[in-house]
Amino acid sequence: MEIPLLSSRDNPLVQKIRLVATQARRAPADLVLAEGLRVLEEATGAERPLEAVLVDQGFGSSRREKNLLMAWFRQGVPVRRAAPALLKKLSAVISHQGALALVRVPPGTLSTVQTVADPLILCLCGIQDPGNIGTLLRTARATRVSWVGCVKGTVSARNPKAVRASAGAFFSLPVIENLSADELIEYCRIRRIAMYRADPQRGMSCWEVDLRRAVAILLGNEAHGVDDKAWRGIPGVRIPMAAGVESLNVSAAGAVLLFEALRQRQEPAVDEATRT
Repeated sequence: MEIPLLSSRDNPLVQKIRLVATQARRAPADLVLAEGLRVLEEATGAERPLEAVLVDQGFGSSRREKNLLMAWFRQGVPVRRAAPALLKKLSAVISHQGALALVRVPPGTLSTVQTVADPLILCLCGIQDPGNIGTLLRTARATRVSWVGCVKGTVSARNPKAVRASAGAFFSLPVIENLSADELIEYCRIRRIAMYRADPQRGMSCWEVDLRRAVAILLGNEAHGVDDKAWRGIPGVRIPMAAGVESLNVSAAGAVLLFEALRQRQEPAVDEATRT
């Protein structure tokens, strides 16, 4: 199928991509920029509506690229080829992979969260590095997290760098943003979801906390942790570490805690009466 060539910087699609890429106030709130083969495969596989795709003039030579093109054609996605110089200006990476897309992902709310038995929830509180956000989303998907909540003051998971760092996990995982501490605490209280905040110095060891039940794990700012007064009543959970080590990077700490939760949830339940 012949793909139309787009070369003008003033084209409406180019302007829209720029707005979404910079997260400008005028950017449509339900559009996210996806870039790179892995991210585009995840967005396409998650059956998220793609508003438009822009590819370079050599895209379609590999099997992965051909499979993506065929999927987009079947779904009726508008695909345009871009002049190399134009695509380079629109790409946010030094060595782009020849394709980017606008994907429609409406912002979620707590009312849209699907109810499941014993959910595992990841709550991000004041984290500023979009790379860390993306890495945590990727880990959350790998550990079967039910959904991710981002408290106000946390960098958006819709940030293009966060989406890339998530390797496309953003498109398969419910992410609820701009939550207040009060509404998150109330949500968990009503549903009897235990809450734990990661604390490198205090609290129970994560090896001893029961993470098999409905639980929400709070991860805080890279520099200050979970230090908002609203969280003071939430019990802490810590990762046992070698003497002299104060803390881990937030994405590393999140990985340890979430994989410990997954480990516990995969083990057969043990009746307390049978323990010796």
